Amino acid sequence: MARMNSRAMRAWATLEIVTEVYKRKMFNLGSAVTISIRSSKEEETPQPALNVGVGGEVLGGMLAPIEVGKRRVDLAYLNPSAIVTMAYRGKGYYKEKLQLRALGSFPSFDKIAFAVSKDLKIKSLWDIAENKIPLRVSTRSSKFLNCTYYSITKILSLYGITFKKIQQWGGRVQEVDHPSGPTRRDSIIKGKVDAIFDEGITRWLDLALANDYEVLHVENDIIKKMVALGFKRSVIPKRKYPGLKEDVRTLDFSGWPIITHRWMRNDMAYAICESIYARRNNFPIDDTRVNMREFCRDTEEAPLGIPLHPGARKYFKDKGYL
Repeated sequence: MARMNSRAMRAWATLEIVTEVYKRKMFNLGSAVTISIRSSKEEETPQPALNVGVGGEVLGGMLAPIEVGKRRVDLAYLNPSAIVTMAYRGKGYYKEKLQLRALGSFPSFDKIAFAVSKDLKIKSLWDIAENKIPLRVSTRSSKFLNCTYYSITKILSLYGITFKKIQQWGGRVQEVDHPSGPTRRDSIIKGKVDAIFDEGITRWLDLALANDYEVLHVENDIIKKMVALGFKRSVIPKRKYPGLKEDVRTLDFSGWPIITHRWMRNDMAYAICESIYARRNNFPIDDTRVNMREFCRDTEEAPLGIPLHPGARKYFKDKGYL
């Protein structure tokens, strides 16, 4: 490493302080992070900036791929991989193909689930539309264009269902910020809602199944339309959720890909992958540490969804992961 000057020392120290402060006070600070590392006027040789965005209305939801694809941000991190695939293809919400590349994907087993009370005796989402059932449904917040709300509403639209229509039929929509927050848990246990449409199933589905809810299949023709956008066909497995009668057809919501654009320098992409390896024990993921061999491959729990950046591919090949 080259010898640090005073400017580099201040920048490094600041990043270390901010990292530790966030670990200690994250619930008092929120989750939107924007970092820009760029040359100052004092620098003898100006270098290209590195702009990182995580969380927030723009950088953590449906708009994140656009921010990266338009080079307003160099690095973003979002869930699920399917949204990145959609943006890369220029399908659905995205009106043009975005020049995105992956640096890897963190694992996160997740599926979309449409759970309803057994008392309703609903056999399909089609029943809701055809009978104009006034559901009391719990779903994710619509306060900003997040990936969960988009995915749920897109699937429902293919059945001719909207949350506005459910309200017009006499139903009620409960929006929650977190899939397993106290509001939803209380509603499930006390029967205040008779449907839950969401992902994050590891946090709420067992509770719902234990309180007389069942999960509806997503029909094959609907799945086919979503797959054309960038989603993956999947099932919620009975072996993992014994409360199910059988494996349930649905769509995948796995993966937390780190994305950049095709214009990022190869050496910077390589350095980011080196950094992920160096800090692999520190990431808040489902596993205890990042498995680099899986991080760079298209796996069930960590789909890539788009091509690897050439700099990232070189790193993984150099280290024997590919």
